[in-house]
Parts: sequence; C-alpha cells; structure tokens
Amino acid sequence: MRTGIITVLAMLASVPLAAQGNDAQLRVTVIDQTGASIPSARVRVTTAAGVAREADVDQRGQTTLTALPIGPVELQVEAGGFSPHAARATLRRGANNQTVTLYIAGVQEEIVVTGPAAGDTRGNALTTTLEEGEIAQLSDDPDELRAQLEALTGGAGAVFNVNGFRGGRLPNRDEIRQIRFRTNSFSADNHEAGRVQVDIITRPGLTEWSGNANFGLRNDVLNARNAFARTETPEQFRRFTAGLRGPLVRNRTSLRIGVDGNRSFDSTTIVALRPDARIADQVKRPFEQTNVTVGLEHGLTTSQTLRLEYRRSEDERRNLGVGDFNLVERAFSRASTEHRVRTSVQSVFGRSALNELRVQWNFQENASRSVSDAPTVIVIDAFSSGGAGVASEGSTRALEIGDDFDVNVGRRHAMRVGMLFEAGAYRNLDARNAAGTFTFGSLEAFLAGRPNAFTQRLGQLRTAFSQYELGVYWQDDFRINRALSLSVGVREELQTNVGDAMNLMPRFGFTFTPRRARLTVRGGYGIFHDWYESSLHDQTLRVTGAADAQRDLLILDPGYPDPAGGVAATILGSGRVQASPDLRMPYVHQASIGLERPITQNLTFQTSYNRIRGRNQLRSRDVNAPDAFGIRPEPGVGTVTQIESTGRSAGDRVNANLFYRVPQRRMFMGANYTWAKVRNHADTPLSLPADSRNPDAEWGPSSQDVRHRFNAMMNVGLPLGVRAFVNASAQSAAPYTTITGSDDNRDGVSNDRPAGVGRNTARGAARFDLNVRFTRGFGFGGRREGGPRGPGGGGPVVIAGGQGGGPAAVRVAALAAASSARAAPTTAASGSSSTSRASTF
Repeated sequence: MRTGIITVLAMLASVPLAAQGNDAQLRVTVIDQTGASIPSARVRVTTAAGVAREADVDQRGQTTLTALPIGPVELQVEAGGFSPHAARATLRRGANNQTVTLYIAGVQEEIVVTGPAAGDTRGNALTTTLEEGEIAQLSDDPDELRAQLEALTGGAGAVFNVNGFRGGRLPNRDEIRQIRFRTNSFSADNHEAGRVQVDIITRPGLTEWSGNANFGLRNDVLNARNAFARTETPEQFRRFTAGLRGPLVRNRTSLRIGVDGNRSFDSTTIVALRPDARIADQVKRPFEQTNVTVGLEHGLTTSQTLRLEYRRSEDERRNLGVGDFNLVERAFSRASTEHRVRTSVQSVFGRSALNELRVQWNFQENASRSVSDAPTVIVIDAFSSGGAGVASEGSTRALEIGDDFDVNVGRRHAMRVGMLFEAGAYRNLDARNAAGTFTFGSLEAFLAGRPNAFTQRLGQLRTAFSQYELGVYWQDDFRINRALSLSVGVREELQTNVGDAMNLMPRFGFTFTPRRARLTVRGGYGIFHDWYESSLHDQTLRVTGAADAQRDLLILDPGYPDPAGGVAATILGSGRVQASPDLRMPYVHQASIGLERPITQNLTFQTSYNRIRGRNQLRSRDVNAPDAFGIRPEPGVGTVTQIESTGRSAGDRVNANLFYRVPQRRMFMGANYTWAKVRNHADTPLSLPADSRNPDAEWGPSSQDVRHRFNAMMNVGLPLGVRAFVNASAQSAAPYTTITGSDDNRDGVSNDRPAGVGRNTARGAARFDLNVRFTRGFGFGGRREGGPRGPGGGGPVVIAGGQGGGPAAVRVAALAAASSARAAPTTAASGSSSTSRASTF
C-alpha cells in the first residue's frame, strides 16, 4: 500500500508549472444575498473595444472567461427571478476573481470582490456566508469565536478549514475576511459526514500596511452563583492581541505577523457528599496561552500564488479534572507546545484548469501530571478522591499533503480530481492509573470498607509507531439545464494499521431551481468512512499483558486500603487491550434534502433534513467476561478489552434557519432551530458495555442525543455609535444512564443497570445561555482611498491578481483578491464587567 501512496504522490508532483500569459482571465461567482449560488445565471463581459463575451454559470454559480484584454470592461449578470446587475471592472494581467450578489426582483444589486472560495457550494451544499461587517461584531477572542461559530451549526458539530487547511487554532478576528458554513456537502473531497464545514478565508494585505492591538479584561462582577455553590463563580479573562500586515512588494508580496495570548482562569463547582460533610465549593482553573504567527503571500507569477505560514503555540492548564464529584486532590495539569508550518501553491493551467497544492507539517509535544500520586477512590454518586492517575508525555510529528486539480470540460462540466495524504509519527509514554483505583458502589459501601473492584495498570512502556492515511477522489459537477444541476463523484480511503483496503464511497448531489420561482432545492446521498485513530492503536501496542509491556490488574472484592488483603479477594492479572483481527474502517450512509427561499428583500429561510446510518462503528467489549457461572475463557486473566467494528449508529436531524440582513445599516439577525435524534451502541470506542456477552443491549440514545436546540444571534446599532451583540442559546435535557453501583456479573466494571433500564434513557435538565456584548469602535487616521465599498458605492471595481485562498471547486483564475483590502476600524469590546482597549493604524 505504501508503494501505491508514493506512486500517487509522484504523479501529482509531476504536474508542470503554469505558463505565464499576457491576457486576463476572469472568474465570476454569482450568489444570492444568503451566499448560496445561483446556477441559472448568465454572464456577459463587454470590452472597451465593444467586443462581448457571454457564458452560463455552472451549478456552483461560477464561470470563467479567458483571453480577455487587460483594462476596463462592462460586466452584466442576469438570472430569472433576480434583478439584473451591471457594473464596471478593471482587469489586470493574469487571474482575476469577482463575486456578484443578486437580489430578488426589485431589490438593488451589489457587487462584492472577495476571495476565491466565495460562493463555493461543492457537493450541492446549503451555504451561508458571513462577510467582514458581520464578522467584526463577533468575539475578538479566538476561543470564544470558535464557540460562537459552533453554536451556529445547531449542534451538528463543525470542521474548521482555514485557507483550505483543516484544524488548528482559528486566526484572530481582524485577520478574517469571510466565513462560510456549508451544510450537507456531498462533495467527493469531503471526508467528514454530518458535520458543518466552516471555511475561513483571511485577508491578503497586498496594497497597504494596517494593524491592530487589543487588550481585554473580563471579571466575575456580573457572574451568577451556581445553584450548587455557596458563592459566585470566580472568573477572570485577560487576553491580548496584536497584528501587523501589509505589502513587502505592492500587489505581489505581503507579510502578516500576529501575537495573541491569554492569562486567565475560570472555575468549576464541586458537588460531592463525603461521610463527614456535603461539599459545595468553587475551584479556580488557571490557563495560559501564547500564539505567534508569521505569514507570507507571494505572487510567483501572474498565474501562481504562494502562501506560507508558521505558527508557534504554547498552552498550559492547571486544576483539570476537578468538579462535580471530583475533589480538589484529583487535579492534574497539562502543558503542550506546537509548531505548525503551512504552505500552498495555486497555479492556473491554460484557460480552463487550476491546481492547488497544500503541504502542512506539525510538531507537537505534550505532558500531563497528577497533583497527587495517591490511589484513586471512586464512590459512585458521592465523591471521588485521591490522585487523578494521570502521568503521560508524548510527541507527534505529522505531515499532510493535499492536491486539487480542477478543470472545466466544455460549457457544462466542472471536474475535480485530488488527494489527501497524511502521515504521522508518534512517541508516547502513558503511565495512567499506576497507583490503582478503588471503586465503591455507594457511600454505605465506602463506610463499610467494601469496594467492588480494584484496578491498576502495571509497568511502563514508551511506544513509537507511524500511521499513514490516504484519500483520493474525483467529482464532476454538471448542469442538465438552467433549472437542474447534478454532481457525481467517488472517493477511496485507506490507511495502515487496519486491514481494510477497498473503501469506495460514491457521492451524488443535485440542485433544482425552478424557473420564475424564488426557491432552490438541494439534496444528495453519499457514503463516508472514518479513520481508525492513532490513539486506539497506541493502546493495543501498549497494554498487551506481557511482562515487558503494560498489563491491567483486576481484583474483585478487594480489601481497603490494602487491595490484596480482602478475605474474598479474586486477583486477575495480565489484562490487555487488543484490536479484533477483522477490524474495519467505520462508515456511514448519509442522505439529505434541503430548501432555500428568500422571503423578503432581507429575510431568507433555509431548512433541511439529514439522515445518517452508521455501520462498522467502533466499540469494545470484554472478550474475557465471565459466564453465568463466573467462569472466564482465560482463567486467571482480567479484562481483555477488544476493539471491534460491529457497532451501529443512527441519526436524524431537522434544521431550520432564518437570516435577516440589512447591509446598509450593518444589521444582521439569525435564528436556528434543530430537532435531532441520535442512537448508537457506544459513545466512545473503548467504553465497555454493562454486559459484554450481550453488547447489542447497549443500543440506545447517544450522549449527544439532545432533541431540541435553539440559537439566536442579533447585531444592531444603538445611539452614540454603540453596537449590541446578543447571542442566546437553549437546549433540552441531555441523556444519562441510571446504574445500580454494583458489579453483579463480576466483570470488574461497575456499570450494571436496573432490570429493564436501557443505556442513556434518563434525562437531566434543560439549559439556557445568554451572552450580551456592547461595542464601540474608534478609528485612528482617515479612511484611505480604495477602502471597502458599501452597498451602492460608486466607482469602478479594481481586481488585483496574486492572492491565494481557501478551497474552491474549479477555481480557474481564482488567484485574485480585492486590491483595496483595508479593514474597518478594530472594534473594542467593553461591558459593565469588562474593559478593553484597541487601536487600528
């Protein structure tokens, strides 16, 4: 398999560099005011000499016109049900990119020059776009920003892509130019199923220098008291952000430098019952973060753009693991350092093809330590004391190479072929539970000194292994007529450490826009595989039960505090973790149908239904569990945890969104409601069932089975230049499992349930959160020429070449960006319990 991987990489690396040209190439993306593509549009470009060129857009609302003369042109866009658009533009040599927003008939149209990913609806996904004016009102803390964006997904989970790269820390808000949410994407280049793709595009800084500096302080003055605590929750956030970006060579090379950090603490509430007292206490959890980023963008030629970024991150957190039943002594600390290098090259080939090569290298070190080395004592539904049983250190070296080659075939077909290769080298030392754990079924059992079981992991082993993952894919998006567009594709994934080589995944999607109708229907079907995580493979190498590795000790009916001193103690050694010989990659079938409709000029409605059925889902069972007579298949051996791909899952989700936008007044509101039902056999791959001899009895609600979720966001202007940002979220109760606290089947796991009670069948309490932020921005220096144009702004639109961007489908001539990308003044957040200082220069 490694030979095949090397062959694929060699083929992709053999693609020649693009040749330079003296003509202009223009890619036009046509979207409506929600950011969704309009596949029925027609584009007409008229040169200064009066020569006209026309083209129909594809199903993503995109078209490319090549061999255009450099200089001014007239751009006209028409689509049924929308007002026609006409504007001037100035083309420069090489690749140019332009996005046109059409409004329903009778509404003034607006043209926006954005990055290459704008309007990308690959796989017939429902798409929502946040532009700079809306992004400026979000939190300027990257962690809070991530939480806000995740809330907008309606609980579906989010996969963040920054300039085409997956994962990692989000950039500072002031560096972001556009955010797009893609729901139910069946594109063949999409690995994740059922999760919302959040694509973030940063600013290029090609024309002038600009910067920002921000310091924020928030304390606990307005915090409410936790219902289980005696005092208000202590909290303090101190964060700082500074950034500088601008051209080293105007319209060719730009530099971006950013520093941000956090010196803060939050708190957790302990709610526990000890034999001598009830505990309701608050414990501070300090954390420190520092991130330094340096980025460079350079136009190699008129048809090639290079983007390079280096980020160093440090993170240290203390008093983790404390809260609820866990007392202060159960705390542990964690520290990590990360170095990440990202580079991408976008190249235009001829008149109808584009290639984007992405390479990412990541090196991470981490270490965790318990505050106490004492044995752990767990008293179910009462308290947990002693040490956390955490002692680990490790390092990861990861390489990711991705390549997408896009080509237009005729006027109707837009194809993409690509690959994603990931390689990881892992070194880990994990000495968890070295002091052992006593488990008591109740407070009464603790007072009587009768634990159910004692478990301990013996020995130490430093593992070192590698894992390789490869995905290759092909997709064709084509238009049947002006009303109907289709996309078909296939993806193949394979990885080492799993004997499962053939994992073909067909993908299909459609977009239907009836003529003279103000609605769009999108849907599709696809199969999505998932990876066998390296952390699971690490356990199978580490806990083998052998004397030269780690092994799990299990003592039933132990003594306390001496586990071997119990009168009826049963000592079982050499427990292990192993993978099933026929382990397979898990996968899901996903199908969805969705509808988009503008209700008024500023109000848009979206709704969708998503159905997911999982097969080969990973779960574990004890293959050495005792039978009804207490006899184990391997006498004298404890728990043998076997990871198997025999689980199932089922998810149904109905989502409804309302968006209200008035760009002229910088006002936007949004509301999202999600109904969901999620069931599975196991919430984590290593969790053991109550009865390992009947693991199918675990079928029930997932821990993520929250039936109702609601999120609303509003951003409005107030007098004196103050703006209010309000975010409210509510969700119904999450499930939990009722257990007896005993170990009736003598398998060493105290998770037995009452007769007739299923897993996760009880419900907790509903939750509601409200966040209000008031901001007032102060600009330093006058507005420069070429600043952002508001709706209805006059003057020609100048399009500059030489800027990279995030992922896009068939982005021929998509290397351009706005030539006048000066941001609005940085907004300084302040509230009655916080202060902030910010400046923009």
